[in-house]
Amino acid sequence: MMKLTKFLPLLPRSGKTILAATVGISAGDATEISAELERIDFNEELTHGRDDVFLTHANGDSMEAEIFHGDWLIINRGLQPNAGDIVVARVGADYTVKIYSPCRNGLRLVASNEKYATRFVNKKEDCEIFGVVMHVVHRLKKI
Repeated sequence: MMKLTKFLPLLPRSGKTILAATVGISAGDATEISAELERIDFNEELTHGRDDVFLTHANGDSMEAEIFHGDWLIINRGLQPNAGDIVVARVGADYTVKIYSPCRNGLRLVASNEKYATRFVNKKEDCEIFGVVMHVVHRLKKI
């Protein structure tokens, strides 16, 4: 089961900038890139200047195809979820990260890891979609 710890609001702008490359690096065939850099406010890049964006850690392995234990999740509360979106949902007092799948009598919260069953939530249950997961940040190598 994947559980969340706490939600930290992200400022729409940090007032600080970092240097970032203006061109992407190929994940296919190697290509030459220019050394053009620009200053960006990373908070603004993540929040798009909105004040309803939150940050939290993921705990567990139910979303392992996309999200791993300890990953940072950037969650936008201002978006309506679409089928197939990864969402943070509150069912009763518990929060979880799952794939959003609406259905006629409620919704299904679907895990990416097949060892976890789909959770059906009927319309009478106390459930809220807290927000849509927009970004996942995970470490590739420990230092």
